[in-house]
Amino acid sequence: MASILVVDDERDICRALEFLLKNDGYHVSSVYSGEDAIERLRKESFDIVITDLKMQKVDGIAVLEKARELNPEVIVLIMTAFASVESAVDAMKKGARDYIVKPFLNEEIRLTIKRVLEEKRLISENVALKREISQYRSRCKEVVFISDVMMSVFDLIEKVSPTKSNILILGESGTGKGLIAEIIHCNSPRRDRPFISINCSAIPEGLLESELFGYRKGAFTGAVSDKQGLITMAHQGTLFLDEIGDMPLSLQAKLLKALESGEVVPLGDTRPRFVDIRLITATNQDLDKKVKDRAFREDLYYRLNVIEIKIPPLRERKEDISPLIEYFLRRIAEENKRPIKVVDSEAMAVLMNYPWPGNVRELKNVIERAVVLGQEERITPECLPEKITGAVRGQMVFPSLKHSIQEYEKAVIKKTYETYKRDKEKTAKALGIDLVTLYRKFKRLGIEE
Repeated sequence: MASILVVDDERDICRALEFLLKNDGYHVSSVYSGEDAIERLRKESFDIVITDLKMQKVDGIAVLEKARELNPEVIVLIMTAFASVESAVDAMKKGARDYIVKPFLNEEIRLTIKRVLEEKRLISENVALKREISQYRSRCKEVVFISDVMMSVFDLIEKVSPTKSNILILGESGTGKGLIAEIIHCNSPRRDRPFISINCSAIPEGLLESELFGYRKGAFTGAVSDKQGLITMAHQGTLFLDEIGDMPLSLQAKLLKALESGEVVPLGDTRPRFVDIRLITATNQDLDKKVKDRAFREDLYYRLNVIEIKIPPLRERKEDISPLIEYFLRRIAEENKRPIKVVDSEAMAVLMNYPWPGNVRELKNVIERAVVLGQEERITPECLPEKITGAVRGQMVFPSLKHSIQEYEKAVIKKTYETYKRDKEKTAKALGIDLVTLYRKFKRLGIEE
């Protein structure tokens, strides 16, 4: 069970909390001054510190700061009288997880302890998962491209990822806005903290508010216990709101208030909770038009759109289609334990000329269908859906000149690289280019080293 240190210069409060929490199975210790608390924290590690705010000489803020300095993972709860609630909120901004108002109810203490320990458990699991994701995502393996326009997008992502600025990602459905949001998070200083994602269009208005802000027991019919909101769960991490354009106006106002104050008030509660989040939003809608039509709050739009990232549709970067197909062929074959297939020239011409209204998501689904259902080693036009072959029937279905040149350039570089036994300096010299240019071509053409 968790270990808890109670700090209060009123001995009766320490004894009462110690008795209550020991009965719940926790390991509880008490000290009666801030000085003793700091000394104890230097010698022992605790999961939770419950400290009074107002104490002689060394107050609760000093205990909080020292506890966090000695153990950044420790949970600190502040106890305070009702008149000092504002000071308790300030303490939360300095790292306290929550505050308890005196006089308190035993059940309130129990619920608070259970809630913060559950949060800690979820965060620990999230950290382990995000470390794995970070190692994978940071290499951008799932974002395959050779186009100059996507190179510019990732140059921007590289610049904004280390910042705290809010980001608005624009792009059609299927362009990978959610993946871009994860890559930004995993390359930011918050990579080891939670990444919380929610699709605003997939949840009804009433439920969306409770999901984002949480609620207290009894806040409405069916609220049989406290529920933590997703905004609070994203504390010190990243909150990703997909399809933000579908958020109801009434909820937009509440979100704006939370962003401006840095505080969240769950439904049915009066106590604010300080949150530190990095907000990333995404939409496939024209928010400028929605603002003009009074369907989206202008003040919230400017709060969200600090940095704008536009993901171009696949039809505007056709040179990325071939490397994406190659990637999906390998990945889907591995997942389904099938041999890796190749796309013949006629099928490739069809795929290159189709406009891809569903973008990368649609392309992946088409390739997966062809791999799973196809019986031959090669993917031919007959393996593709009629919707695709019919859409390009009668057109000049030949790869673009630019694509053909890039494919030829890629083949020459790869052959030279292998000829010189993967020695980059000799490869660059043989090609008549400098080493920096070779590295750029490796990146632009998607050549694996």
